Amino acid sequence: MENNLLRVVKSRIMDELTGSIQRNQVYREKVQVFHKFPYKERLQMAIVLKNASSSRIKLSADDHAGVLKSHVMMAHAENFEGKFLTWVWEDFNNLTRYQEKEDLSSQITGTALYGTNRFFNTSRKPILSGYNNTIVADNFRQISVLLDGQPVLPEFLDGASGVFSLPMAPVLGSQLLVSYYYSNLTPPGRYYIEIISLTQFVIDPFYVIKAEKVIDRTMGTELTAQLLNGNLYGDFDILYTKKMDASTKLYLEKNTDYTIDQNGLITFLQPLDINTTLYANYRWVGNTMGPFSIPSEFHYVNEALPGVILSFGNEITVGDKVVVIVYPQREAAANMNSGHYKMSFEIDVVARDPKQLADLTDHLIEDIWGNRRLLLIDEGLTIEEMDATGESEEPYDENTGDLYYHHGINIQIMTEWKKFIPFLTEIVDFDTKVYRYVTKKEYIVTNQGRILELMLKPSRTIFEVSYPKIGYPRYF
Repeated sequence: MENNLLRVVKSRIMDELTGSIQRNQVYREKVQVFHKFPYKERLQMAIVLKNASSSRIKLSADDHAGVLKSHVMMAHAENFEGKFLTWVWEDFNNLTRYQEKEDLSSQITGTALYGTNRFFNTSRKPILSGYNNTIVADNFRQISVLLDGQPVLPEFLDGASGVFSLPMAPVLGSQLLVSYYYSNLTPPGRYYIEIISLTQFVIDPFYVIKAEKVIDRTMGTELTAQLLNGNLYGDFDILYTKKMDASTKLYLEKNTDYTIDQNGLITFLQPLDINTTLYANYRWVGNTMGPFSIPSEFHYVNEALPGVILSFGNEITVGDKVVVIVYPQREAAANMNSGHYKMSFEIDVVARDPKQLADLTDHLIEDIWGNRRLLLIDEGLTIEEMDATGESEEPYDENTGDLYYHHGINIQIMTEWKKFIPFLTEIVDFDTKVYRYVTKKEYIVTNQGRILELMLKPSRTIFEVSYPKIGYPRYF
């Protein structure tokens, strides 16, 4: 982020200097790392980060770098500043999980000579296309199947349902193992994150459910049905039937074809069409999650919401609130502005012995440049130069003539900054009945009595241009 960028990089350099000293057996107990010179006492041996400066390198005239597509986006609840989070990211390393060699042998039917079942269900669904790929699998090569230790190519795969078929039914007594990727992303919806103390936060989830399969195949005689979740909120529920996946949706009319209570119990007022699948879209409020610990400033949390990284800043205010929106698929979440900063850091190595001074200086340069430089590139910090700038000496005690010695080190670092301007969209569906968004209140009260605001606003807004009849355009 551009905000506090110099402060964050300076803190990171301090961490690297401290780590470098701790990796030296001779100096780890003798040398301390300071930001500026302490005034209470004279230093015997120390590393001091004295000065830092930076200059902006523009990559484009308006700093625009592109559009960010993501599963997650940040918004602000009405009347809340929400400054404790700087941004939210997909947790790329934990967005998917790998199920290795799940044993489905219990689903094999028939006899030891003749098998009768070719279709098998995995325990986790949907099956995804691969590592860090949240697209639902639709190719039989995207799973690995072993039958009695030998690889077998499936004939068919329905990743959404977690169903695959084999060319031939295995006989009873065979061992069937399947390996596949599945989603670790938290369910789609809104997550209201609220600071409850200077060290803790809680999360109130407001889930968005799309295309939940309520009845797999209708008989036309159904009187009731039950959704998987209760505690429904508002007039968000939409029921529809389809003959098959590619069929047109046939919507049911609320209070004419069905009624539904807050616990998700559906009562049918009209008979359903025979041999169709009943689906439901709805929203429901979950229980408060947490409390979770707030990390030290400029650190992140990735345990609170699976697959999501919450990047915390330093503006922690009790009662402040932010909303994280999670999409089932990657959506265009924000405009991204970006550029580079070239930063210069002046470091002073201090010692009473000139030999120790040279040795300590050599260790810092060798360790950070030789061992840490390439690792820091993965964090977006590119050390371009690290040079010893020269030695100097100053009186330590004017009465005795004792001296202490300085050796300067200059570090040149290239780093980047990013700012995101959210689009703030919540796509429910692509059809004529997208938003049945009728509510009498602009807030939700959870089972625990907590208030969730329905009105959201983007954390930053794109400027608008107004063209007057004469003169230059005005920017707002």
